[in-house]
Amino acid sequence: MTTQRLKTVALLLLAVVALAASAGAAGGGAAPVRVSIFVSRGDPGSRCDRVVPLPRLVRAPAVLTGALRALLAGPTAAERRRGYGGWFSAHTAGSLRSVRLAGGIAYVDFVDFSHTIPSASSSCGGALLLAQLDRTVTQFPGVRRGVYSFSGSRTRFYEWLQLAPPT
Repeated sequence: MTTQRLKTVALLLLAVVALAASAGAAGGGAAPVRVSIFVSRGDPGSRCDRVVPLPRLVRAPAVLTGALRALLAGPTAAERRRGYGGWFSAHTAGSLRSVRLAGGIAYVDFVDFSHTIPSASSSCGGALLLAQLDRTVTQFPGVRRGVYSFSGSRTRFYEWLQLAPPT
């Protein structure tokens, strides 16, 4: 191969690599998918588990994982000013360890955030936390329920909420 041909091939390879890298940075070329995260709004009154949807855009194909990451980041500052809230915030963002689907159940594992939001262990607090997680998880077809854990331990997660772990 001549030197000019080698230069041309090298430039073409660089262009392909740059194009692939920019596609990867943009989510692999996958179009964003609109999902909801579920949060509290205003005074719940006697309905501790009352949550409302907030829209988010996540990248396919891992839309459930994207929705959970968005939920853990919580409402934006502007949404909080409009009265949206809940347990999740910048303090819990990044707490998702893994998501696995089997038989209509989403098995979701977190880094232990119980010290970050200790009041969630009250009966009303636990109802809100589970409503936020359950509604976010079950919005997807084929997901009937969620089962949650801290670092692989369902017992630690559910005992924190003063509940028996699901079997």
